[in-house]
Amino acid sequence: MEKIYNSPWFTKLVAFAFALLLFTYVNYENTSKLRTTNPLNGVSTTSSKVITNLPIVVDIDQDKYFVSGFPETASIEITGPTNIVAQTTANKGFDLVAQNLDELGVGTHTIRLIPEGLSSDLKYTVTPPEVTITIEEKRVETFKVGVDFDSSSLAKGYAAETPTLNYDTVEVSGAASIIDKVNTVQAVVPTTDEVKSDIKQTVPVSARDINGNQLDVMINPKEVTVNIRVKPESKTVPVTLSESGKPESGYTYELGIENEKDTNVTVTGSQETLDNLSSFPLEVDVSGITETTTKEVNLPLLEGISTVTPEKITVRITVTKDKKPATEDKKTEDSSKNSSSTSTSDEKKNESTSSSTENTASSEEPSSKTSSSSAVEQSQPNSSDESKSSDVDSSR
Repeated sequence: MEKIYNSPWFTKLVAFAFALLLFTYVNYENTSKLRTTNPLNGVSTTSSKVITNLPIVVDIDQDKYFVSGFPETASIEITGPTNIVAQTTANKGFDLVAQNLDELGVGTHTIRLIPEGLSSDLKYTVTPPEVTITIEEKRVETFKVGVDFDSSSLAKGYAAETPTLNYDTVEVSGAASIIDKVNTVQAVVPTTDEVKSDIKQTVPVSARDINGNQLDVMINPKEVTVNIRVKPESKTVPVTLSESGKPESGYTYELGIENEKDTNVTVTGSQETLDNLSSFPLEVDVSGITETTTKEVNLPLLEGISTVTPEKITVRITVTKDKKPATEDKKTEDSSKNSSSTSTSDEKKNESTSSSTENTASSEEPSSKTSSSSAVEQSQPNSSDESKSSDVDSSR
């Protein structure tokens, strides 16, 4: 018995028996599963499936022709062996093609869409079964892109700068007859109310005719990015200076702006306020100032104004000291007039006195002359008498 167990043939026989047993078990399990999953026991079944939203491939020289009239998508119902239908539905390994359109040439045509790459074991029905298309000569032109932005959506007191685009121009291609109708090519920017911040949006580009109707054309690129800077309304106005406070008595003040670039300021605020603002008033306090100086003055926010640029400016205050107060000048003037009047009176008196003296002198001078003459005359007769007396004595 021991010899049998140790015999190599015994070992091979046992191994073969186990292998046969294992094969029988596995074969039984597979057959059991097949019977469970396929009640028809290997009989082939058919099924159908509708596949929708299939793109249409247009077989035409697109550099030469432009085709219109195709629907955006089509659908197909396929019928055939269940496993092929399932596989085709999952993979969609076929295309709906408008074949050989170059051969048709310019004009209007009715065609059928043909599935290419579909298994020959499947039957199909395409919807729509026929398509009426128009083939025209293609034309390509470059158009400048405009931006359609509703500025009324901005918040009160805000304004939008000129929009900028990542593409200023686009290529518009289509039938020559349609290209002739292009009036505007625009990027429409949707907005909300009370916009206060900058806008950056990527939006589609559309071509429209003179009536605003969208045209059936191809645009490259289809979308552009629009940037619009939004900022508060602003206006630049000159600064007007005026004195405030309590100026020192006896001093005159002249106000001026130190830096020429600060003679104008930029203000932001409501449009109504800006419309009514022609200059920016600024009061400068001169209280206690007795010599020329410079002073940094803050620019206040007026009613309806939100910002002022610059916020402060340097003002030069030129001080001039008055020579005399006005009242003292008047007194001095009156005193001068009185002094002048007195001097004039004295001069007149002196002139009168001098004149009187001269008159007196002149009147005395003739009298003296008269007296002297009389004396001479008196002396002359006496001499004659003496002569006569001498002659008498001599005769005697």
